[in-house]
Amino acid sequence: MAVEKIQGLSGAKNEMKEQAKRLLLMQGFCQKDIEGVPQLGGLARWTPLSCAVFGTAGIWLQGVLPLGGFLCPCVITGVTGLWLGSGWFFIALGLLTLTGGMTARSIYDRLYNATLRHLFRTPPVPQHGSPRKFGCAIGGTMYVVSGIGFLVGNYWLAFIPAVFMVVFATIAGLTQWCFASAIYAWLFEGEYNPKAGLRN
Repeated sequence: MAVEKIQGLSGAKNEMKEQAKRLLLMQGFCQKDIEGVPQLGGLARWTPLSCAVFGTAGIWLQGVLPLGGFLCPCVITGVTGLWLGSGWFFIALGLLTLTGGMTARSIYDRLYNATLRHLFRTPPVPQHGSPRKFGCAIGGTMYVVSGIGFLVGNYWLAFIPAVFMVVFATIAGLTQWCFASAIYAWLFEGEYNPKAGLRN
């Protein structure tokens, strides 16, 4: 009985690993990186979670999340004059996020590779392929649109893209399922072959 339970747990764990591999392949990481970088599952979460954190910070700086100001008034004092009531934070965040759509690493990957990987003694975040580039391009565009919405005073245009990005980036960071990569797979099925290690 105990042996069957252990075998059942082992089978479930292997299935979970296979699901994680499929999701990483769908995001545009190649098979070689998935097999060669055991920490890739955690490293791949860094970009979407960073994107969500910076997006949440932008919404908070717009005065929507007052609890944050209560918890850390020093941030409000230092940053309010530059960003509060303005969309420039989201425009800058969007333009920085767009760099991941034009290169094989996002700005968040570059930040991690330049700083935190030395602190945590992990390998660098590997380059990503077209599906993740597509996701960075969508994310960057949504944040730029949000910034324009704040600048022109259209709060529907401002909040809907920003909240959308925060929600879906958080989901990607927590589950490895990326909305944008799923759209990419649907639109360009057959154009990208991650198992062969090809990057478009």
